[in-house]
Amino acid sequence: MKRKIVALVMAAVLASSLAACGGNSSSSGSSESQAPAESEAVSEASEEEAPVENEEGGDNEEASSDVAGATLEIAVTYTGDQLATFNGLVDKFEAESGVTVNVAEYGDDYEATLKTRMAANEMPDIWQTHGWSILRYKEYLMDLRNESWVADLDESALGVIQDSDGSIYVMMISELINATLVNLDVCEAAGVDPYTINTYDDLTAACEKIKAAGYTPFGMNSNPGLMTNYAGTFVTYKGEMAEDGAAQLDGTWDWESYKNSLIKTMADWINKGYFYEDILTMDANALAERFADGKSAFILGNDPGIIVTAQTLNPDVKMAFLPSFASTENGVQHVAVGEGDAFGIWKDTSNEAAAKAFLAFFAKAEIANEMNQATGKVAALKSCMEIDDGMGQQTFQEMKDKCADREIFYDNFWDRKYMPSGMWPIAGNASNMLFEDASEAGQEATVEYMKENYVDLYEAAQEG
Repeated sequence: MKRKIVALVMAAVLASSLAACGGNSSSSGSSESQAPAESEAVSEASEEEAPVENEEGGDNEEASSDVAGATLEIAVTYTGDQLATFNGLVDKFEAESGVTVNVAEYGDDYEATLKTRMAANEMPDIWQTHGWSILRYKEYLMDLRNESWVADLDESALGVIQDSDGSIYVMMISELINATLVNLDVCEAAGVDPYTINTYDDLTAACEKIKAAGYTPFGMNSNPGLMTNYAGTFVTYKGEMAEDGAAQLDGTWDWESYKNSLIKTMADWINKGYFYEDILTMDANALAERFADGKSAFILGNDPGIIVTAQTLNPDVKMAFLPSFASTENGVQHVAVGEGDAFGIWKDTSNEAAAKAFLAFFAKAEIANEMNQATGKVAALKSCMEIDDGMGQQTFQEMKDKCADREIFYDNFWDRKYMPSGMWPIAGNASNMLFEDASEAGQEATVEYMKENYVDLYEAAQEG
């Protein structure tokens, strides 16, 4: 069989061929996802491979009877070691199915290349949706709700990939989770039980005890997540200070509830000295190092990856992952869930059977787990969770077990779902503004800056 890795140069070829089309695509209601951290330009190559027998000692006739001889193009965000792991699993799929897979990886140009291909309505047979299966790609994707592996998706995964009409456009093997990270050693030393914290008022009271014990309550750096990742727990979700989701989505939001809740609370924390004094200049590596060393108790709006890093630095440190807390006693605690590694099928593919066979192959627990171990992400399939012994999965499951007595709301990242594209860097600038000046005037300026950009970006999205 023959498999090739398509070079980054394909993006330029596509752009050239589409120049006369005059088409463009737009995304709605969401900020940008993270681009792959590195790019590797891989020249187009091909190699002949001898047929490979499966582990049972013969060709898998059942798998190959329907799809053998088909060719799939699959676009992925993977690079480096992750790409190598993926290609190894592709080799196994080819051997079992008789399908040839052409893997396309575009590195840092992945998102731009897919937008170009959307404009031409010429998509890969399968592609990684990198957080946007509903918000950007659904009109190009096949509804997969009736596939057998759907029953294996965890509730937290369904909360982010299931559309309002029940459609599911991707098979997701891993997920991104985001909420509250806790240094249990610091909390214990300060006499705080983090599992009794339900609201931000409870959290503020805990911070007072932690600061009095000589620790910094919050170990974050200034970043966009401080303005977005738990915003919904103040101004959007059920029972919170405000339930303004509809206004946020239709562009009419006046941001007053945001100013009177999240911004006011953060300014209060800043003025009470709950953050590192050098928060605006702190090196990014210091965040995990200080957390591992027991300098701080909480990191809000982040993922367990920091816990994994911290415990690598200090194997003896005890940590936990908890939901984002509620703004009122009647509010619902929240865990943001984003697509991790999710694969969708182009609705106009001419290789539907082979594409579905590929997704079914990657939905196998042992296959999904091998890929998740390479990426370090948390499993999204229940069968994979049973065999995943990674630290991220352990901390997530521990949260579910110890917080079983409370209602937890799983939904997409707030900025992706409720804000227009482009708000992520705006939120980062706003965070810096607030830490530079947390006075009443500074709070007003911060919110006005976010509001003005929200209006501009929302209007631009409608025009696009």
